[in-house]
Amino acid sequence: MANNSGVGVGTFENNKQTVFTRLLSIGLALTCLILITTFYVGSHTNISYIEFQKIKLGNVAIHSELLSPRVLCLIVTAPKYFLDRVKAVNATWGPRCDRYFFITEYIPQNMTLQQINFAQQIPIAPIQNITPGYDHLTQKTTLAFLFAYEKYFNDFDWFVKADDDTYLIVENLKAFLSDKNPSEPVTFGYNYKVHVRRGMHAGGASYALSRESLRRFDEAHKDPNSTCLKDGGGEDIEIARCLRTKDVYPGQSLDKQNRELFHPLNYTAHFSGNINTTFGKMTEHPLQSGDNCCGDKTISFHYVDPDQIYLMDFCLYKLRSRDVPQRQK
Repeated sequence: MANNSGVGVGTFENNKQTVFTRLLSIGLALTCLILITTFYVGSHTNISYIEFQKIKLGNVAIHSELLSPRVLCLIVTAPKYFLDRVKAVNATWGPRCDRYFFITEYIPQNMTLQQINFAQQIPIAPIQNITPGYDHLTQKTTLAFLFAYEKYFNDFDWFVKADDDTYLIVENLKAFLSDKNPSEPVTFGYNYKVHVRRGMHAGGASYALSRESLRRFDEAHKDPNSTCLKDGGGEDIEIARCLRTKDVYPGQSLDKQNRELFHPLNYTAHFSGNINTTFGKMTEHPLQSGDNCCGDKTISFHYVDPDQIYLMDFCLYKLRSRDVPQRQK
């Protein structure tokens, strides 16, 4: 699902997507090389966490269920994306969450037989009365968080909302959250400085609510005097506004070199720096390009089509470079 941030963000990002997709398609081999250099090599430098948890990217089994913190992923989608976007997420990063659900309406009379059959194979949250349509992302996300609170509040530390065209590196997400306190009213994601008091997160880049943040979100929606919208508006804006009514605020999601970890666009867009200046004026932190665009423990990218999801997963988890001795200088 694309992010809808109200005034300008969604429109700008959608206009750029076609260009970025073509760029990535042309440079598949180069992208793989850069991804390996940035994330595979970088991941081995995080000795204190990665080796302790016995996680390595690169054709090595990953046992995320053994790790703390525990993460529940809520992936917003729709039936028309079941056979491409959802299939890609379900085959790659989705199962690396401790548990994950696709958040979607389910109306069999409006679906093809293939979509219905595929729906039986994926974890769809049993949420009733979801209104179909892009204009109802606020409702879909709100119902997802309320469902998570009701059914899984005590089972997980963090609750992550993502889109069906998000690519999430779950091991890096867990590493980032490992020293954060889920009992604090805080959220993490890509920060905009506009629309909402003390900013908001880009919905498509994914964002994580602590357990305490989720409790307060549920409390806000049960408050008879609440100003929280149950539907309408921009999803990321309205979720942020609701959280502010209960004093939940966004934290910082940067690495030690001040590089972003969550990303509202795809890798090619951030790496090339070919981003409209209007977009740059909305971000909390200055945009960077090249190797500085993205931390080597990056957590997410957005506007990643299914082919790119499979490509990134192959580069990060299956493709291995040979250990070649370095030439002595």
